[in-house]
Amino acid sequence: MVQKIVHDWATGKIYPHFHFVFVFKFRDLNRLHDRTTLNHLIVEQYPYLRDVLDELWKHPETLLLIFDGLDEFRARIHFADSRRDTESQRRCTDPDFLCDVSDIVYSLIQKKLLPGCSVLVTSRPTALHLLAKAQISVWAEILGFVGEERREYFHKFFEDQELAAAVYSHVEENELLLTMCYNPSYCWILALSLEPFFTRTHSNKQRVPKTVTQHFSYYIYNILSHHS
Repeated sequence: MVQKIVHDWATGKIYPHFHFVFVFKFRDLNRLHDRTTLNHLIVEQYPYLRDVLDELWKHPETLLLIFDGLDEFRARIHFADSRRDTESQRRCTDPDFLCDVSDIVYSLIQKKLLPGCSVLVTSRPTALHLLAKAQISVWAEILGFVGEERREYFHKFFEDQELAAAVYSHVEENELLLTMCYNPSYCWILALSLEPFFTRTHSNKQRVPKTVTQHFSYYIYNILSHHS
């Protein structure tokens, strides 16, 4: 999802008022154990901006910072901790201020650091409670496919509608696979792994994978075979 947001922004489809979009994965931020600064985080990932950061900070309304995967972040961000309002060393009100990564994220979301900038945080539902007391202006839930939307995906994925119908029929017969198709990513994986078994030249329905393990095995096999 984040990749699509960045791609659509870069191609001018969305958010034209943002001049810069910065993306950070909480999974990567877990590797930082020492205090750091927002400037350092930016330069580490976008070194070509080193000499223009001071100019960027003058117009925070043109900046979008995306933090992806809050549920993977090992540190805790305590939005209900009122002590942060009195401990200046933990508020990170300046991009050059040295502090914990969790405090940088906290201060950006709470508009204490770069007030005026926009912050997007993504998370699985398991960690949403961590943001319950944060200053969030907009909440959005990304829903998966339901009902006929699953069938529509396969018919849009394959140009050959006969092939699409055959692949989806196989998925539909397996309750677990059909349930997994709630997630568009799984639809994509299933379509790729099943396609070779339903083409006219390679039809061999006795070997069609039926379990989740078999599907992922064939998916990885296809990747290694065609991209190694």
